[in-house]
Amino acid sequence: MRRLSNGLTAVAVERPGALTAVVTADVRVGARFESRVDSGLSHFLEHMVFQGCDGFPTPESLNDAAERMGTALDASTGRDSTHFEHWVDPARQSDAVRLLGALLRAPHFRSIESERAIILEEALDEVDERGEIIDAETLSRQDLWADNPLGQTVIGLRDNLRRFSVDDLRRHHARHYVAADIVVTIVGPRPVEASLDDVEAAFAQQAEGPRCEPVTPAPLSGGPRVRFVKDSRSQADVRLVFRTPGHKHADAAALRMVKTALDDGLASRLHRRLGAELGLAYDQWAMWERYPDTGAFEIGAHVSPAKVPTFVEAAQKLLTELVVNPPDDDEMERVRFRARWALTSCLESPDAIASLVGTPRLYDADPPDLEEHLRRIDAVTRDDMVRVARDFLVRDKYVACVVGPLGRSERNAVRRLVMGFGL
Repeated sequence: MRRLSNGLTAVAVERPGALTAVVTADVRVGARFESRVDSGLSHFLEHMVFQGCDGFPTPESLNDAAERMGTALDASTGRDSTHFEHWVDPARQSDAVRLLGALLRAPHFRSIESERAIILEEALDEVDERGEIIDAETLSRQDLWADNPLGQTVIGLRDNLRRFSVDDLRRHHARHYVAADIVVTIVGPRPVEASLDDVEAAFAQQAEGPRCEPVTPAPLSGGPRVRFVKDSRSQADVRLVFRTPGHKHADAAALRMVKTALDDGLASRLHRRLGAELGLAYDQWAMWERYPDTGAFEIGAHVSPAKVPTFVEAAQKLLTELVVNPPDDDEMERVRFRARWALTSCLESPDAIASLVGTPRLYDADPPDLEEHLRRIDAVTRDDMVRVARDFLVRDKYVACVVGPLGRSERNAVRRLVMGFGL
């Protein structure tokens, strides 16, 4: 790792003999750093940086250059960061890093109207014909992180998307695409120092700027909260979500193990009960969405409307059983192996390595390494898993959201189940 004089963090991992290299950049910008009038601007900006930059004045010239080095240059925006990624021929690594540096340092923001049309089309995935949000993930996070920008939609409000100007983009870029809020990671066959030198040469001119700090959400209380949104889709999208601490919390490893016990392979509790035994859903999951200071533990599924109450009842029972019927020695051995496997298998994938050793430095100057993560997993006991379930998967921190064509009887049944939940 090397800290450039302008504050940018550069990380490199050598993989001798690798036939490809991956170059990534993580920027501390996303929905979490937007006011309501700027909602969607980070995602809009991510699109617009591809419209040309110094040395590559058009999108066509930029894309052509990138694809002569390896894959197309890709990007995505989340709630608290924006990620850029380029898989390249190691012989073209220096060129790829220079291209990424030019892209992030001085985008030209051409063709805003054509890109606006694309983004408005993309936004249709989250809204109905009236422009009302029908995306269950977005709606549940609005309730989970109410009154905090973290709960905002990533893609943004449609009125904003129609209004954003080049001046808005330049303002947002100048505030957030600063060296102190960028981590560049290279994973490939070149020596570490050579890769770090590539980053320094390409990003030395990145504007310094002040580091941007997020506002931590206020504690969630007064739950559970239930929201129904009527939609004509054939299946209902159900999200049962609990506010948890983030990945810097002392209980992070235990929460990871709880998630693994519920959903990590077809032999895990969620798939055995809801799939094999009850046949409730083909598409079902448990996940832990985590940030440094907060998180969302979710059980979700796409199910037919008539099955929604049964799914909610079964999912809540699974959570209760974690406390009253915690994993025995055999299950603990399986869960621990699966949790370790999820981490160690990252070493086979360059982009996963970058996400393990580089991306965390966006919010943590000294993040735990792989061995520390494994040590923390090994230290988790069944009593720890029971305790975090009792502490965090509880009614006061509970948000339920269902989007779909539910009738009154189904809605009433779900409301009764959610309001009656308790560990």
